[in-house]
Amino acid sequence: MPSEAKETPTTLEFSDPMEISPRRRAVNTVVTRVADALLEGIQRHWLAGVNTLLGVFIGVALLTPLGYALGWVGPSNAIFSVYHYFCAQTPSHSFYIEGYQVCLCARCLAIYTSLLTGGLLLALFRTRPQLHARIPHIGWRWWLLGMIPMALDGGTQLFGWHESNVFLRLLTGGIFGLMTAWFLFMQINESSQPTQPTRPAAVGARRR
Repeated sequence: MPSEAKETPTTLEFSDPMEISPRRRAVNTVVTRVADALLEGIQRHWLAGVNTLLGVFIGVALLTPLGYALGWVGPSNAIFSVYHYFCAQTPSHSFYIEGYQVCLCARCLAIYTSLLTGGLLLALFRTRPQLHARIPHIGWRWWLLGMIPMALDGGTQLFGWHESNVFLRLLTGGIFGLMTAWFLFMQINESSQPTQPTRPAAVGARRR
């Protein structure tokens, strides 16, 4: 009886599902480098970006009344409506330029202007490391303390116990804005500083 030849089972070769094609690796490398460059740019220049945004925000609020004066009613109305999300825009609490209301009330204008002032001061101090190192950090309790004058001025007026004025609105808004800049910007600045690698201990160093 002839012996039957045993068939050896054929093995199927499967490609590794985790294997990435060279083109995919090249794309991932480019995306990673671009993301790292963007993050590094934000880390280095975040303060300049914040100061620029605040400057544009305040400048547009002050220039919008001139838009009304020049007859650009449609764009000025659109800008004024957008700023309503950031400010109540109470007419009696606002400044007027050429007879037209500024987009921000006096208190909000003081808050954003003092934020910009704090950001510019921090940018100036960062160029002087010795001076910058002497600026103390403040906690959230100090930030809340800076909010109290504004809360008292606005709250007492809301309940009819006190009538505020332009000076108090500017003063209390300025205090709150500066304390916010001191607390928030210093926190962001500290977290954005690159960490210095620790040096390993020298081999064979003498023990005390």
